[in-house]
Amino acid sequence: MAKSRAIPTLQEIEKKLGYKVDSLDYPNQNTECFYLDLRKIPESVYWKNVREFVEYERTKHCKVKRTTSERALLELDLVHTAGCDDDTVSLTRKTNAYVYNHTVDIHLGCGFHLALLVTNEEALNTLSVAKLRQNTSGDSTRSLFRLPREIRDKIYDFAMAKGNWQIEDVDDFNRCNFVRSIGDLSGFYFPLSSKVAALGVSRQMRQEALPFAYRRTLFHLDDMDDLVKLLVAVGKVGRDNIEMVELAWKSRADSEFKWDENPNMDGSSLLLPTLHAARCIQLLKQCKRLHSLRLYLERDIITDISPDDFKAHPGIQELCSLQGIKMVQICDVGHEPVDRHGLAKWLREKMESSTEEEELGT
Repeated sequence: MAKSRAIPTLQEIEKKLGYKVDSLDYPNQNTECFYLDLRKIPESVYWKNVREFVEYERTKHCKVKRTTSERALLELDLVHTAGCDDDTVSLTRKTNAYVYNHTVDIHLGCGFHLALLVTNEEALNTLSVAKLRQNTSGDSTRSLFRLPREIRDKIYDFAMAKGNWQIEDVDDFNRCNFVRSIGDLSGFYFPLSSKVAALGVSRQMRQEALPFAYRRTLFHLDDMDDLVKLLVAVGKVGRDNIEMVELAWKSRADSEFKWDENPNMDGSSLLLPTLHAARCIQLLKQCKRLHSLRLYLERDIITDISPDDFKAHPGIQELCSLQGIKMVQICDVGHEPVDRHGLAKWLREKMESSTEEEELGT
């Protein structure tokens, strides 16, 4: 029988790291800040060290060679700022520590704010947006651009096939697509689909066809945290054109945070997420064309929580503020509709109603 691994002490971790995490320039505890997976930075010095050590070990075994110019890019300035319209992102080097040494502040024009603590590798990826490979081979594309824009739009709309999008590997999405998209708040370079040929032909065709690709794509998210990251990553062009979303109303970061705060918390409190609910709804409200939303909730939430507690929960109140959606469907995690249950029906009707209808009803 294999022996269980002993949990390392704080002193053992610090010895392996070669420095103390509590001496680093971590973000002020009064500022809500998260890791790239949207887990909240712990207040505990021990768990900060654990996170630092885990990432230290990963990067030690996965060394990535950097060119001199790439290394110099990060050493050039303490603060690097980029923007698109009213949206800005600031990358700040906080310390020369080995692992978590940069903060990323994302501010969107709608008032959305997200502060992240990232590694040197992740910081570099925010400055390394993948560019288009230009296809210069076709006379047919030049003929297309001779047509009036309204005709080209009709062609894109007719030719764009329906698609489905979901995250296959969360860690890969966090370290590649999400972190790189932070450096491109327009969403122009977000890798929506390699199957849509029009998105890779030329800059002009991508710019014109991208809105139609978003409108024809059904986005399926298994976690609220992933939706927040997606709606930041797709930029304004994505948020302006997404029409269909399927979302599991749960949060890994929220469950972990609540469990750390209170291991004796009852199950229903763990099932209803709070941590990123406001950010999630704030971004969904920017999806002006959103007309179809399918929500997946644990059946226990619908059947076991008292109606008053359900309706008063901050996350559910945030959902109720997302109004005017043409079609809302509520299912359990087994994909069985629960719309006819009293609480699910109440929530669906709230979200499908318009603000004007709500005011007339009061």
